[in-house]
Amino acid sequence: MSEETIKELRAEVKELRERVNDLLGVVERQGAEIKRLKARKPTTSRNSSKPPSSDNPFVSRPSKKRPSGKKRGGQPGHLGRGRDQAAPEDVDEVKVVKPDQCGSCSALLTGEDPSPRRHQIIDIPPVDPTILEVQLHTLLCDSCGAETKADLPDDLHASNFGPHLSALVVTLTGDKRMSRRNVQEFTRDWYSIEISLGAITNIEQRMSSGFERGHSQAMSAVAESAVKHADETPWKQSGALGWMWVAASALATVFLIRSSRATEVARELLGDEPTGITISDRYSGYLFINLDQRQVCLAHLSRDFVRMAEGEPDFRWIGARLSNALEEVFRLWHLFKGGDIKRPLLQRWTSQLRARMFALLDEGARSSGYETPGMCRGILKTEPAMWTYLYHAGVEPTNNVGEQKARIGVMYRKVSQGTRSDRGSRFVERVLTTSATLRQQGRSVAQHIVDVAHTVLTGAPEPDLIK
Repeated sequence: MSEETIKELRAEVKELRERVNDLLGVVERQGAEIKRLKARKPTTSRNSSKPPSSDNPFVSRPSKKRPSGKKRGGQPGHLGRGRDQAAPEDVDEVKVVKPDQCGSCSALLTGEDPSPRRHQIIDIPPVDPTILEVQLHTLLCDSCGAETKADLPDDLHASNFGPHLSALVVTLTGDKRMSRRNVQEFTRDWYSIEISLGAITNIEQRMSSGFERGHSQAMSAVAESAVKHADETPWKQSGALGWMWVAASALATVFLIRSSRATEVARELLGDEPTGITISDRYSGYLFINLDQRQVCLAHLSRDFVRMAEGEPDFRWIGARLSNALEEVFRLWHLFKGGDIKRPLLQRWTSQLRARMFALLDEGARSSGYETPGMCRGILKTEPAMWTYLYHAGVEPTNNVGEQKARIGVMYRKVSQGTRSDRGSRFVERVLTTSATLRQQGRSVAQHIVDVAHTVLTGAPEPDLIK
């Protein structure tokens, strides 16, 4: 074997050794990744932002409540809750029933019971739609021979459907989330009224224009409020992924449907320079808001801590201790809400827990794990906003209100699969804003929507959504 051949073989062996070492490094890294993935528990609503509806229905969720030992239903000594009876002046018909004879000796009975038992039966009478036919005459002038056609009076309209029927249709398709076909069947079955699917869409669009002013009023009311909750949930328009944004204050709730989840939509919803305090999750779209004007939802952090406690074995203790500390934070908050402790004591005791949690997060951020450092660093970025509720009355430590309002949109999406056009999205956001805001104010949703229908159809004065 020549010297040159030996030299080539040695070079080849060296190259192969280097390649083997590289492959061994790949195998080692893959082994570590496999180990990490095996140790990682599946994401559920307990340890992530996934909704409870996405959890496996065949896997029971561990309950945080301890068994009370009580049976289901009302407990012994519990006062029953019955329907409140209508006042006598509100009763339409009274039927007097007296016993004819004594139940003991069969003697005839006479007289009056000064306080008889009152049993009330509530029912809905059959509803027959009214049909108004307007006959518009065209008359010939005897003087000049010209024809003149009569115009509709100002208090009437060109639509074939009146204010109450229009209000009912948008209440069913919008507020009650019924499909247009189901609404078509409902009006046919209950009122013998035939409405085409296209006519229902036209009613929605006419009414949408009537809701526009109220939607703008609610936007302003929320933006100017001292405390507001904000959240967002996926929404589909024409099959493309978009987002339904929601913001709620004590006075109003506003829905926006946009194609983006970017900060620009949050600015549209809350203002370029938001006033007051915004309660939300840690989504980066809200980072334009000053930390001292934010309250980060601690319930979301609870899920992050559970995920950490179920994640990397070497750092589970950090997540477990953070979860325990947060449970104590919530316990103190409930004591405060129940009137058992005052705000100064809440602040002092919670500040001690804050220091403990900060130290744990800092240690996690400096650890060598795969997920734990990033999660801890992300939480530390908004750590000051975790405790705003301690120093501002009316601010809650969770975004439960925002999530409850967003659930209205979630339920609508699950039934409708989203919207098919910008016009449809505008109708949905306006009608949901209208109904949610009216209920917050304790006002009649039905009457307001009828008033809006009068405005749209006859030019009557527009009702105010914010009062």
